[in-house]
Amino acid sequence: MYRLSTMAAVATAAIASPAMAQERRLDEEIVVTGQRDGYSVDVVQVGAFRNRGVLDTPTTINVVPRSLLDDQGAQGLDDALRNTPGVTQQTTSPFNTNTFVARGIAVDAQTNYRLNGGLPIINFAPMPIENKERVELLKGASALYYGFANPSGIINLVTKRAGAQDVTAAYGIVDAQGGFGGGVDIGRRFGSDGQVGVRINAFGAKTESTTDGVSGNRQMVSGAFDWQARERLSFRVDAEYYRREGEEPGGVSLPAAVRGTITLPNIPSPSNRYAPAGAPFKTEGLNLTARADYALAGTWSARIEGGISNAHRDRLIVALGSVNLATGAGRLTLTRTPDQFWQNRYVRAEIGGKLETGQLQHDLLLGVSRTRQYRRDQPQTRYAPIAQNLYDPVTIDLSSLAPASRTVLGGNTVTDSGAYVMDVISLGSRFDLIGGARAVEYRTRTASQDYTLRTVTPTVAGILHLTSASSLYSSYIQGLESAGLAPDGTTNAGETLPAARSRQWEAGVRMKLLGAMASLSWFNIDRALSYANADNLFVVDGRAVHRGVEGSLLGALGHGFEVALSGQYLNAKQRETGSATLNGKRVVNTPEWSGSAFVQYRLPAIDRLAINAGAYYIGSRYADAANLAVLPGFVTYSLGGSYRFTLKSGTSLTFRLNGDNLTNKRYWATGGNTLNVGASRTVRASLTIDLPSQPQQVRSRS
Repeated sequence: MYRLSTMAAVATAAIASPAMAQERRLDEEIVVTGQRDGYSVDVVQVGAFRNRGVLDTPTTINVVPRSLLDDQGAQGLDDALRNTPGVTQQTTSPFNTNTFVARGIAVDAQTNYRLNGGLPIINFAPMPIENKERVELLKGASALYYGFANPSGIINLVTKRAGAQDVTAAYGIVDAQGGFGGGVDIGRRFGSDGQVGVRINAFGAKTESTTDGVSGNRQMVSGAFDWQARERLSFRVDAEYYRREGEEPGGVSLPAAVRGTITLPNIPSPSNRYAPAGAPFKTEGLNLTARADYALAGTWSARIEGGISNAHRDRLIVALGSVNLATGAGRLTLTRTPDQFWQNRYVRAEIGGKLETGQLQHDLLLGVSRTRQYRRDQPQTRYAPIAQNLYDPVTIDLSSLAPASRTVLGGNTVTDSGAYVMDVISLGSRFDLIGGARAVEYRTRTASQDYTLRTVTPTVAGILHLTSASSLYSSYIQGLESAGLAPDGTTNAGETLPAARSRQWEAGVRMKLLGAMASLSWFNIDRALSYANADNLFVVDGRAVHRGVEGSLLGALGHGFEVALSGQYLNAKQRETGSATLNGKRVVNTPEWSGSAFVQYRLPAIDRLAINAGAYYIGSRYADAANLAVLPGFVTYSLGGSYRFTLKSGTSLTFRLNGDNLTNKRYWATGGNTLNVGASRTVRASLTIDLPSQPQQVRSRS
């Protein structure tokens, strides 16, 4: 399916033309050297379209490159994904972990996050981005390659790797709340032809938040290793371990309806903490993955990869409910989950190549994959409610909590096995027709349930290359998703819900403008509806139809001027629920309008100096299925800058200063049955030291 070339030539081929972008092998990768690049991205690293050009991909993909993450001083996934349209957060405190919603659909924590396009990693332990080269969001359904996953999208984290030049960098960060930390980034190639590559990253920090008394620490260490063992055979291994030890701030439960209306309290100060002092939120994660690629005869190549992802968590879930809107008096509900554990195991084998049938050229991909998801039985301790005040919280001693009941949240095991085929048929140089299908066996096992589903999901798409720098596409994809587990706070929390089918139609246009990539797409997603009903039972009932338009512009518009612009209009409605109070209502936590704008300008007279500014908007949305509680829309602003200078020794120093929420806007950061207040104004600074790099010889695989 892809022509052999050197690693350096892969990026060149992707930029040159759509036809060349398709002629690559499974075993080739985009290797980043650590040098600063602009925001423009030409090749994606996610799903069945891995290593294809953006212009050759018939679905919406948002890419946040390392350069943009650095310029914004990004610290986590929430900072990265604010640059992508239509992404909001739900239920959990953003300081400790992020539960994302894309296109109005939850991003499942155990199936929708991927490492280097393959291993499903678990987002219950917040994932670091210091060792990531970029973050990608493949919007919508993706059943062909990934099997069962919510049609919100796949969030793919691409790790840094050793490139053609040495990387030796150290950096330190500090923020206005008193947090500080630092890390190192080292990349080397070894061997007579540079056939062995090693990239090591390590980071540690003392963390502080804008909530009083909520602090902690986090650490990360990772290694990315590659070995060109023979001319046709290569291996890759990735390993990362991360942990975070912090404290729970506590959220606010959605008030009960009174005469058909839910009145939300005034947004309290972001510094207010409701949880007892010392309430734990401790997590750790371990991801291991290995891959082997072999170049077969002609244009054919094969790949086998596998891995394991573990996540542990110890948490005291705290929510303030029954709040008196005038005085703020309420009651805390507290649940301790001390020994939570999740594990994903993954294996995939695939073969790809090119063949011709008459005047048609086929780009074939065939593969099999299997994912096993395991969740251990989780003991829970519920405590007697405690008085607390929304507007003037008091300090509560953790040791004063009195256990009221103990239960065990039952575990489960899910296996998702599939075989898939995809054919990209080139009809001349202008039009590509894509067809594919996946045969699936999905099984869920609990102590009281054994559920199996066997089915086939198709994918059909077409791409018309108007020019070498523009394309039109349309696609139809059927997806499969598990409705997952009933979330914390619902009556049936932890219950495994049945699987469901989704359907997605999408059409769009892409075009290179100067040094930027412009995208505009329309989408329609029809999926099963899940929500908490009037009895607070989390159920799958009816359908949700998500229709919208989104656009983005990413890259350079003239010398020294970089932009990252995005916006989305979303109309997400509930249908066929059997309830007149729900039919036609908007889906929970789906803003009609959302968008972001970030611009950076590097001064022509002082190329070492750059200034940037950003605005991030989330429109009003409903916090409940009956649309009784409205969360107001909000916009936050950022401002930053950087200065880079080089010493006589060749060492480069870069100083960055970034501020977020400059106007100190108060807003509800999350929607759903538990609300959390967004962070107040934050300011952080960093200093990065890059030692002079030495070019390394990299052996060609042509």
